[in-house]
Amino acid sequence: MNGKAHKTPIGTQQVRHAKAARAHISEPRQGLRARRDPAQERSRQTVDAIVEAAGRLLVEHGRLGVTTNAVAERAGVSIGSLYQYFPNKEAIFAALQERHRDQVMPLIQHTLARLADPGLDMVDVMVGLMRAMADLHADAPARLRAISEELQEEISGADIQSFSEATTTILATRFHRTEDSVRPMAWLACATLGNVGRTLVHHPPALDVEQLLTALAGMLRGLFATM
Repeated sequence: MNGKAHKTPIGTQQVRHAKAARAHISEPRQGLRARRDPAQERSRQTVDAIVEAAGRLLVEHGRLGVTTNAVAERAGVSIGSLYQYFPNKEAIFAALQERHRDQVMPLIQHTLARLADPGLDMVDVMVGLMRAMADLHADAPARLRAISEELQEEISGADIQSFSEATTTILATRFHRTEDSVRPMAWLACATLGNVGRTLVHHPPALDVEQLLTALAGMLRGLFATM
């Protein structure tokens, strides 16, 4: 696999799958929405302080140990101000999760767009996503672990399926293959990336990250050898 197939720009199917993936992962559950969106800069700062405080307390005390009073105190706002924006602590946690998704999803969407460019090496693009994810998570690994473990923010089978379907369409277009013929490789690649990314957060290995990514690249090149 050398990434030199006929150039085909990202099309409507790829865009549709990418948007569907984002909608699936970022839609808040019913009853966990903020009461209202902050329109003014001062209001946005208040909401940011509340969500940031909740993240810190989640790391320190776990989900059960966080209360709205504690969040308000840590954020430096009154409990009344907190309730103007969030009906309960679960809504604050949902905002914390959404903030994380808003950091992750642009990386995934950018990766899908780059995968559609036959001038770029596919494996380099995928490994680049893992490097970007590792850099993002390195800023606050304890918080990322807390979000995942305490709030059950995990990459689900449905998430992997959404991403693999987008990748399937891109691979089929890029290499002039049927979607059925490339779907297994797309799923395996996306499942591998998802699980490697999660393991780097939860159980970071005592290995050099670049060495690990080099080994990952070798695995992916073997997977795509028949393309």
